[in-house]
Amino acid sequence: MARASRVLAVLPLLLLAAGCQDYNFNPVGHCLIQPGSERVTLSSISTADVLFVVDDSGSMAGEQEKLAQNFAAFIQNLDQTNTSRRGAGLEPIDFHVAVTTTSVFYNGPLSGVTCRNDCPGAAGQQVCCEAPSGVPTGPMKGPRACTSDAACAGIAGTTCKTTCTGLLGEGYCCGADSVAPAVDAIGCSALGTACGRVETHYRFDGRCSPGLSADGQYYPHGAFVSLGDSPRVLHFDKELYPQLDGTGLPIRDPALPACSDGSKVCNRQGYTATQLKDWFASNRSGTWQGNVIAGTCGSGQEQALEAGRLAVEKALTGRQVDRRDASGNVVASAPASWLHDNSKLVTVFVGDEDDCSSPQDPSGGVVLSGGPGSDSCVADASSATPKQFAVSQIVDYLTGLGRPVGAGFIVSTSQSVCQDASCAPGICCDYACTGSNLTCTNNVCGGQAPGSRLLEASQQLRAKGADVVAGSICDPNFAQILDRIADIVKPPSGLLLPTDPAGSDIVLLRIASQKGDTRKTCRGPAPSTLTATEAEAAGWDWWFTATREQISADQRKPTGATRNIYINHATQNCEANPGETYSADYLGRLPAGGCLTRTECAGALGGKATDWTCYAGGDVGSFVQPTSSAPGTCVCGDQGAGSF
Repeated sequence: MARASRVLAVLPLLLLAAGCQDYNFNPVGHCLIQPGSERVTLSSISTADVLFVVDDSGSMAGEQEKLAQNFAAFIQNLDQTNTSRRGAGLEPIDFHVAVTTTSVFYNGPLSGVTCRNDCPGAAGQQVCCEAPSGVPTGPMKGPRACTSDAACAGIAGTTCKTTCTGLLGEGYCCGADSVAPAVDAIGCSALGTACGRVETHYRFDGRCSPGLSADGQYYPHGAFVSLGDSPRVLHFDKELYPQLDGTGLPIRDPALPACSDGSKVCNRQGYTATQLKDWFASNRSGTWQGNVIAGTCGSGQEQALEAGRLAVEKALTGRQVDRRDASGNVVASAPASWLHDNSKLVTVFVGDEDDCSSPQDPSGGVVLSGGPGSDSCVADASSATPKQFAVSQIVDYLTGLGRPVGAGFIVSTSQSVCQDASCAPGICCDYACTGSNLTCTNNVCGGQAPGSRLLEASQQLRAKGADVVAGSICDPNFAQILDRIADIVKPPSGLLLPTDPAGSDIVLLRIASQKGDTRKTCRGPAPSTLTATEAEAAGWDWWFTATREQISADQRKPTGATRNIYINHATQNCEANPGETYSADYLGRLPAGGCLTRTECAGALGGKATDWTCYAGGDVGSFVQPTSSAPGTCVCGDQGAGSF
């Protein structure tokens, strides 16, 4: 960086020290300079909290099994990373895996029931009113919800229970036979529109696979799920990758529980990596079971985006529970340790139909009717007044939490194999699952409806700087998709700068300790003349890339200065430990669109042309001439011969 030092010597460069992304303009005579900085601090507790949102509707048996079969690729990627980090003297990363399903509620169609405020028997109330012959006869009724027996007064022979038939887990008034009578008019919000019957509990039909659910059990509504007493959060923490003592034995904090199987290496709860993997998914006597085998008895009105949002909201408000406590004991309910301070949130959506997230309201929400791909959810999405939650509403929620965000989407696309931005919504064919090239889809595998809203969410998240991986639900190589999702769980592959840097030779990437001191200055940027393979082989620690996506070799190719910085983790030389900070310090481009001449600088920023130099790189006396494709930035003063 020798050439840059001469230019910087005449510039009072003020680097931002805080983690914010403010743009400071500092007056220097007639000049302004714009410093910039972007900082990402790794949590001292956890690198990532991972949530799998799995479709548990009737057609998902094959896809859930593929997810279970290939989960090892996800773990292997992260396992190798942690082993390499420990071998290089770096702290391993923690990741914490939970599962929920797409079942929030099901709003089924009814005939002749609309939302009215003139219904006989409910005058003045806004209720779902039955009118089988077009003439209103009375309100549709349902069981009374309750929190105490007092709420059941007036309903003979009933008390408040959470064990009412078909209504497990919620308080309703029911009798000794556990049957809850329909006594209360059902309210609604959208006058004149059709009412559906909102179901919030699993209903077994004898054809579906229960998986993690029970007949009559309350839908998860974003709650974490698990098989039996298995942990609902699987903690792959740094205790699984211990330091060794002088004799080669692992060092374990004596205050932690002993390993439950008598081994020497386990997580903080006492579980080994093998136990954790088996709880997520394992093949037992020829049948796949585990936290990810959610079953196929769930709602046919898949609400993946809302389920993901609810899961995060419950975690933030302390309403997520686990079946194992901090010491690994089986308990009725313990606070779930998920969403750690400053950790990265990675949400993975897996389903063969599109998202249909809408309000839980018989008339204000979508009433589901029609077949997959041409149902009322699809029609609502193109309506002038849609009832579904806007995709942007949920994307904004996830990206507005003040933490790094990543997302994976394994959905129905127009191709059986696709990657990221190239994935387009459509109905794909999973011939490996159906067992015949003549059969595209059946009731247990293959795309059932285009994943339009889910892929829209992937695009919006990508545009907001999130790390996003997208693939097809029909891809026969789920292992590759999960391996790529593991890549976004790890420490950031790069940084997104808030503004364009003025040039590649005035950017510094460093690692700061928890005290703020510079611990390491990373080698870079790699020259833009190299390929990604060449840059990696030459041992460059970082470089600029053309796009935010940095997964394929083409996407990782070094370029001239951009907002996108790629960190080459293969060198193990530019690795921040938990609690440390990546800091990219640079001189930002001014004005935002850059300049071609010093005269433009004066016109845009004031003063005389001789107060400025339009700097596009190089040394005093041999500056690079700015061009429209590679504009310069306005810096203070006439830098002498050869300046522009």
